Amino acid sequence: MGSKDFNGEVWTNTHPKVLEAIASINEELVDGKVGNDRFTQNAYRLLQEQFEGKIYAMMTFNGTAANILALKSMLHSWSAVICAGCTHLNVYECGALEYMLGNKVLTAESRDGKLTPALVEELLERTKNYKYNPEVLVITQPTELGVLYTCEELKTLCDYAHGKGMYVYLDGARLAHAVAALNTDLHTMIEATGIDAFSFGGTKAGAMFGEIVVFLREEFGKNLAYSQKQSLQHMDKSKFLGVQMECLLKEDLWLKTAGHANAMAKLLAENLAEKGIAPYFPVDTNMVFCTLTPEQFAKVTSVYDLHYWEESEGLVRFAATHETTPEKIETLISLF
Repeated sequence: MGSKDFNGEVWTNTHPKVLEAIASINEELVDGKVGNDRFTQNAYRLLQEQFEGKIYAMMTFNGTAANILALKSMLHSWSAVICAGCTHLNVYECGALEYMLGNKVLTAESRDGKLTPALVEELLERTKNYKYNPEVLVITQPTELGVLYTCEELKTLCDYAHGKGMYVYLDGARLAHAVAALNTDLHTMIEATGIDAFSFGGTKAGAMFGEIVVFLREEFGKNLAYSQKQSLQHMDKSKFLGVQMECLLKEDLWLKTAGHANAMAKLLAENLAEKGIAPYFPVDTNMVFCTLTPEQFAKVTSVYDLHYWEESEGLVRFAATHETTPEKIETLISLF
């Protein structure tokens, strides 16, 4: 099996500071469970400080659970969600939404994974004679292809969705990379644009595991403890999850790890360009997509455990992480 470098954030080790935080509290007296410990509560407090209005939050073990629990609170049983065809919810979650909640997923095709009012309008027009009730627009920031929505684009999309009677949920598994890349903050990207709910990704920002589901509407924030329990996402020893999020939020570690990954991706893209390999999509965050010849792909995969993102086009993804270094990039580039 080849090296997992550049395969994705889930193949990286836990950030040393997060690991130290987990170990450091093992001798601490347990002062609460299922999210009532002081570390989890402090993480929520640190997150709340970034918003003007009240937020309602709960933690999950992984991103798929975060997406499902968020949408569980936002959908009726007869509702549908709209998302881009390549969205994680639609492609990489093994039909979890359909299986767990029974809701319909409607997809709009988008080359870079971004939705626009025009794309959604076309989908609504095309399906208007069917018994679908689209209730939530699901977007990913950045998209699965590493491309960013600007805050202005997010606001335009939210205004459109709200005008259609829909809510907007943002899958933020890589939210840190988006905030860092746009040099903005959660209030500006989420609250000021009109996002109704989002997930705050910890796993891809350096945590061992864990995400936070955040609602900005009180009606979605009711009964979170029951929903978490029913969905198998409660954790008795929750301090070990809470302290990870506390660690990431303290001193903006979540932004520092993401900022480093973004910078390494740009360095990688520059080095690839010098070899005549241009990025397929804009390198907005920590992912570099490019097309490789069969010969180039064979050389790369002789060392690295990578795969075609789209085999017909020879499209490959290289993901930079908090563990990526210029030296690792140099080793990769030497294969071309």
